[in-house]
Amino acid sequence: MEVRNHIVLFLDILGYSSLITSCKDSQAENCYLDKIHSIMSNLTEYIEKRNTAIDQQGNNLHLSRFQSLLFSDNILFFAPYEDETDMQNLYMNLLYGLSTFLIQYVKEDIFFRGGIAKGNLFYDEKLHFVFGSGLVKAYSLESKVAKYPRIVIDKELNPSPILVGIDKDEEETWYLDYLSLGHSLICYQNKPQHNYEHFLICLEEQKSAISRAYQKYKENGNVFPKYQWLAKYHNEFCSKYKLNDYLVEIDL
Repeated sequence: MEVRNHIVLFLDILGYSSLITSCKDSQAENCYLDKIHSIMSNLTEYIEKRNTAIDQQGNNLHLSRFQSLLFSDNILFFAPYEDETDMQNLYMNLLYGLSTFLIQYVKEDIFFRGGIAKGNLFYDEKLHFVFGSGLVKAYSLESKVAKYPRIVIDKELNPSPILVGIDKDEEETWYLDYLSLGHSLICYQNKPQHNYEHFLICLEEQKSAISRAYQKYKENGNVFPKYQWLAKYHNEFCSKYKLNDYLVEIDL
């Protein structure tokens, strides 16, 4: 029994407590349960399907190496790595899987916040017991650093702005730019025109979901800044690619 080096992703559903308490009866709560269960199942599938075959060192890069634990509004993904090359491959492919999911899932009123870190971890599959500094670091990034609906990246993973899909804010906080990475992954595969049209449908859906949240929480000083940040992030992407029809209307 010992801890091992792991890549760890900790995700949280924003506003879960208020959403679940707003359910008036068991039927409404079951409806919300079905929605959350479906989203979590899809996320697991997106991550497991990400595959770049075998690297030069013979490491299996299939993201089914990641195990997951789901509890309430949280989801934990973790996978052991052998060396620095293996770690970078797992970490980058995790970003790829996350990006394609975050663009394509049916958002409605559900958004995610999270943290990705590397660190020691131990998992007892029989007891569903997880332990280690890697979990603490990923949770701390999600709960204390992310602040907004975004996935922040531990500096120890050596994130680089040279790579598509990684960015940092004015406070030097690194985060997943899933729109840019997802755009690259989705639109430049086979059948690019079909994929681009699909991407635009997803972007329109995100615009609508952000707009609803933006208006819903406009008078809530604690929650509103989260969706204000998300609207700004969404609009910066749309402006960059001249997708003005997909801009979220915000107050200046």
